[in-house]
Amino acid sequence: MELISVLVDLRRVFQYFAGAALHPKRCLPAAAAFALALSCGVLADQSLNRVMVVVNDGVITEADLNREISLAEMELRSAGQTLPPRDVLASGLLEELIVDTLMLDVAARASIIATDREVAYALTTIARQNRLTLPQLEAAIVGAGVAIEDYETDLRKQLTIRKLIDRQIRRQVDVSDQEIDDYLAQNPQEDKPDDIEFDLAHILLKSPSGASESQISELRDRLEKIRQEVIGGLAFSEAARRYSDGTKASEGGMLGVRTAEQLPQLFLDAVAEVPPGGLSPVFQSSNGWHLLKVLGRKSQGETVVRQQEVRHILIRASALLPDEQLRVRLERIRERIVAGEDFGAVARLQSEDANTRALGGNIGWLSPGELPGEFE
Repeated sequence: MELISVLVDLRRVFQYFAGAALHPKRCLPAAAAFALALSCGVLADQSLNRVMVVVNDGVITEADLNREISLAEMELRSAGQTLPPRDVLASGLLEELIVDTLMLDVAARASIIATDREVAYALTTIARQNRLTLPQLEAAIVGAGVAIEDYETDLRKQLTIRKLIDRQIRRQVDVSDQEIDDYLAQNPQEDKPDDIEFDLAHILLKSPSGASESQISELRDRLEKIRQEVIGGLAFSEAARRYSDGTKASEGGMLGVRTAEQLPQLFLDAVAEVPPGGLSPVFQSSNGWHLLKVLGRKSQGETVVRQQEVRHILIRASALLPDEQLRVRLERIRERIVAGEDFGAVARLQSEDANTRALGGNIGWLSPGELPGEFE
């Protein structure tokens, strides 16, 4: 096996990949990678230690290549594709390993790395997309002859590369919600179910231009806390008005009813398994961090049923509190909330409904007809 040394100017690599496609694999044309390797020349035959390529300060070993071959063969088999000859597969994967190593070098110098949480979320997403539980996914990986540790290591590398590319693109591009809508209208998306519609609400925390990794992580943690507030009783619409940077924030984040074709793939993936009334996980795009609420969904032949999240404050009538005084008290409570006090906080103090008081008055998500006529 030949040993090849690849020594490059990292600034040129960084500039090249800033304009590359988002897919972390095969970002560099095969001919370019091949030429890059050959231009550095063959140094020596290192069959004893099995080092195949020297890339800057790192190396690619035969063990690294064999691991990539095992992963690629597993992916091809799961997709029902015919395996190419092993030498052809090895040649292409070696080129990819060179590219990946260069990009990981750039990422390390920029202190960019995929976190344990991001790897765990990616594994969960892969399992869900394949309709498997995590244990079932792990069993399938091991059954294909790939160690879980190797699979997670490869996944972390690919996530790190994607973060590197995403960061560089964020510095150059700021895409508005309207531009996304215009693009989707002009470029119908393929391979999306055309018989499903979603009624969605949206919270966006935008990443500032040139944001550091710590700033991006802080935004994610902030949106996770907002998500927990909503789970704890804060109305999603109120959370959107308070926190969202999206163009629909003043409308409670309401995006309205959209078909699968009208949704970015990131949004569709996030809500694919979320029932009406449910929240998506927090997820990232080049524009920032997102949280979606599914207000309703329908398949072909069904009708979208928009559920409403209902909260209330109950003051019980009694002989000691005549109707007129009761009305005045409730009007004063209403004025406090309209003036800006948090509905949930007021409900916890004032409501006499023992079942919902601790929840900030939250009754839950209800469909039309589930409430008495006066409430409807």
